[in-house]
Amino acid sequence: MLKARAEWVKGLEFDAWDGEGRPIKLDASVQGGGEGAGFRPAELPLIGLAGCTGIDTIEILKKMREQVTGLSITVTSKKKEGQPAGYDGIHVLYEVRGKGLSHEKVERAIELSQDKYCTVGQALSKATTITRTITIVDE
Repeated sequence: MLKARAEWVKGLEFDAWDGEGRPIKLDASVQGGGEGAGFRPAELPLIGLAGCTGIDTIEILKKMREQVTGLSITVTSKKKEGQPAGYDGIHVLYEVRGKGLSHEKVERAIELSQDKYCTVGQALSKATTITRTITIVDE
């Protein structure tokens, strides 16, 4: 079971914990009336998408016996205007580093993660379009 808890601190700031008790701080941006003292809640699903697809991609590439030495994932989105304000599309940039990586295997691993395995991606894709760019760096 997944679990999260948040408790109001002051202003628009909250302390939050995962099911294991690991803390994070949440706050609205300065432009949104907060002090910018923590993560904006709308950033957390984007961070979750990066982590979820990253974990899957590394696991899949290891099973494919690819020599991955690094993976950077940047997720960007704009919020829709009005209420409810959802994401106006999400773009994921993957930079995969390794030795002699197969472009086909890297693309397949990321595709499997984004389109099949990543729970966060599955949830987000029901509300908006997710696009991706893949860059492979041979080290």
